[in-house]
Amino acid sequence: MKRNNLLLTLILFIIQQITYAQIQGTWHSNFQVAGKSLLMDLQIEGIGRDGSIVVSIPDQPKLKPQTMEDYALFSDSLRFYWKMIGLSYSAKLQGDSLVGTMAQSGLSWPAVFYKDVQVAKEVKGKPQDPKAPFPYSSSELQIKTSKKITLAGTFFKPEKEKKSAFPIVIMVSGSGAQDRDCEILGHRPFWVLADQLARNDIASFRYDDRGVGASGGKFESATQIDFANDLLAIIQYFKKTYPEARIYIYGHSEGGMTALRAAVHTNAIAGIIEAASVGTNGAQVLIDQQYLIPAANGYSKEESTWNQKLYQKGTQIALASKPAEFTKIYANWLDQVWDSIPKKLIDGASKEDVQAQMTAFFNNDWARQFLAFESKFYLQQLSLPFLIINGNKDVQVPAETNQDGFKNAMSKASLEKSTFKVLDGANHLFQQCKDCNMNEYATLEQTIDPQIGIWITSWILEQQKDHQ
Repeated sequence: MKRNNLLLTLILFIIQQITYAQIQGTWHSNFQVAGKSLLMDLQIEGIGRDGSIVVSIPDQPKLKPQTMEDYALFSDSLRFYWKMIGLSYSAKLQGDSLVGTMAQSGLSWPAVFYKDVQVAKEVKGKPQDPKAPFPYSSSELQIKTSKKITLAGTFFKPEKEKKSAFPIVIMVSGSGAQDRDCEILGHRPFWVLADQLARNDIASFRYDDRGVGASGGKFESATQIDFANDLLAIIQYFKKTYPEARIYIYGHSEGGMTALRAAVHTNAIAGIIEAASVGTNGAQVLIDQQYLIPAANGYSKEESTWNQKLYQKGTQIALASKPAEFTKIYANWLDQVWDSIPKKLIDGASKEDVQAQMTAFFNNDWARQFLAFESKFYLQQLSLPFLIINGNKDVQVPAETNQDGFKNAMSKASLEKSTFKVLDGANHLFQQCKDCNMNEYATLEQTIDPQIGIWITSWILEQQKDHQ
């Protein structure tokens, strides 16, 4: 009897070791998301907290491989949350494959990983990608911050620009790790916009976020305050290099929040363009979008409302408690409501998975600064002219709420010289949309509606009239 038990133990041990060996190593995937093919690699070592998961995206070599900090790794399954880009993945080992579901920004899609290297997709440009001839100079710059971090970017300067007080637009990207072109799903809107501005005699500088592309530093541990300090270093560089130039900031989405944080610490800014950005506060925008995004993806009113509740509760706890208290308080609330949450919404995720994702999202310095951000606090300190632009089909930063937010929060001096524009039929990226959900970003051929560049050009040239 003892011999049989020993044999059974040995068999179980061998099975466990075989499975363990299978999940280790390098895994490759070529999955479809929003109609776009995307390559991703996982490098897995060990099991449990002694193991590690490193994620890389071959299609985006500027994005460095990232070691996951929030993860669970077992002999036959894994999950991780990539905080830097807000991406989660849960999968089980099935034969020679890892089969699971990825989720990001309210979207979810199947993703299967294999040990065999996947074929790279054919890289195709978009119709609006800039084409020669280019009537402007392009130079690569490296700018050091006060923290000795090097920020790398591209400066477009119109060749015929001779005036000393020429305009320079500094482009600031939104949430997540972005390169200088703000590339998303094959679209490069900052490049397209910079080209349009340069052809209208407006210079621009766009840069890789810290820890992305050619820029130094670490993105994953950075906060909104860090990003504002990076922007200030860039403003100081251009003010020193071109003392008479007029500096404007173009902030898209969270980039508009960064612009406001920086603007109260410098007198070197001539004006700010808030593009699809926050006119209310961070908490309100998050709560609004967590209903609008699933609703646009076809979820029912009940399902969308519950998604909003999950984030609304997380927001309330994050703003009212210490980081060490968040997990326990949220877990207690989740226990009470778990059976009421629509099954389609959680899509097979366990209570522990939801808890882990919410803790990872809310329980960090970036999230708490984002949620506590109040546009009014900064706007009341400024007397600059603003150009406020929103798309009326935006499900991430709703137009009406945030346009009103800017109008109500601005100082009287700013309001009197500011311009407000709403682009009809446009989503968060200023694409003319059809379904107007986030799945559509990649399938639309348009990168950015040219009207955005027309409005910006007209507004800047109007500001420049007294500085010719």
